[in-house]
Amino acid sequence: MLIARWHSGIVLPKDVLPLSHVLRGSNANLLSIGWGNQRFYMAAHPDSGDAIAALFRSPSALLVQPMSSPRDSSSADVRIRWICADRNELWRVARYIDESLLLARGKPIILGEGPFPGSRFYASTGHYSIVHTCNTWTLAALQYAGLPVSARGALFASQVARRVDALRACPAP
Repeated sequence: MLIARWHSGIVLPKDVLPLSHVLRGSNANLLSIGWGNQRFYMAAHPDSGDAIAALFRSPSALLVQPMSSPRDSSSADVRIRWICADRNELWRVARYIDESLLLARGKPIILGEGPFPGSRFYASTGHYSIVHTCNTWTLAALQYAGLPVSARGALFASQVARRVDALRACPAP
């Protein structure tokens, strides 16, 4: 689980099968996956217009970043909390992410290069709004996996942090 000041996302081992088509050929050991409002997330320098537009139901995007180690995370204010999950729970998280990818002819739709080396934006099936944020999406993935956490009412990264901190922690892979 990756938690920053305003944003949360998921970090998974690359070998989790449903995501294998996303980064074929990468030497990374981990994938960092974030979800957000497409316009705001993909803007090089988001402004107040981008932020206001994100309040309303709008298209979303996934940002997938290969990471060789947790030190490759995107920012100094990022905290990664490793949650204990069995193989089936990991697979269900990966399936949730896979189902979040918008596909064309069975392949993910690449929207563009991401801001970090090797990262890419992909079109997503969900819609972003003030009541369904990246933080809601992150907890929904864990809930879908069967972990004892609820996405209900979670809008802020601090809420994700509190709920995730209640889960059993494990050492980094």
